[in-house]
Amino acid sequence: MSSQAAAALSTANSASLFKIKNSIDISFASVKLNYGDYVAMFLTPPVYDLQATVLPYNLSETYDLHLIANYTQLNSAGSSLVVMIPSGPGTYNLSVTFVSRVPFVLQYGIVTQNYTAYPHLAGTPVPLASGVWFLPIVTESYQGNYTAYTFTSSVIELSDAKPVPSVFSFKFPSVVSLAIFLAISALLLYVDAFAVSDTYWKEKSQEASRKRWIGVILLLLFTLFIIYWSMGLLGVKFT
Repeated sequence: MSSQAAAALSTANSASLFKIKNSIDISFASVKLNYGDYVAMFLTPPVYDLQATVLPYNLSETYDLHLIANYTQLNSAGSSLVVMIPSGPGTYNLSVTFVSRVPFVLQYGIVTQNYTAYPHLAGTPVPLASGVWFLPIVTESYQGNYTAYTFTSSVIELSDAKPVPSVFSFKFPSVVSLAIFLAISALLLYVDAFAVSDTYWKEKSQEASRKRWIGVILLLLFTLFIIYWSMGLLGVKFT
């Protein structure tokens, strides 16, 4: 993620302690991220005693975790913000606890520079900075009354954002591609050689017309086009 995203997440500190009357657990399904994106949770208005922990599935998986008590970029009322940035592919269990004394709205989603990469999400992208958007996955309203809330979710980051290849974009191994290309080229050149040779001998016997030679030339041009097209389709390169 670029420095624009980092600049969009400036911090401000504030916290208070309140007597807790109730405790509520909030669990959401796993979120799959494209490489370089991260998750964020906005709590509006700001909450109190905001805390968060991340438990990676593997101890080798690393991450950055940011808590912002009062973030005003999303709306003028301000929000508490939790940001979890995976450093690489893996599964991370995110747990957030906080206290709210008034009704609040929880928005949980993805911060990305390419929200079109998530067509399965119906949320409306919200700009955070130039070229940086927040794409909500879940938007829920809750009652406060000095209640303690615990939020949990699994975050799965994908190693690559490339789409699953279709049948038409399947790439053969280089050796197989070269063999197929050579077979196609040999067959076409054989047909061309036969057409040229046959026309030449008919010319010797004065049986070849001008139209026949024009047809041979067109056949040669068509062969060159097919060979060039096959190189691109099979990914054959001679450089």
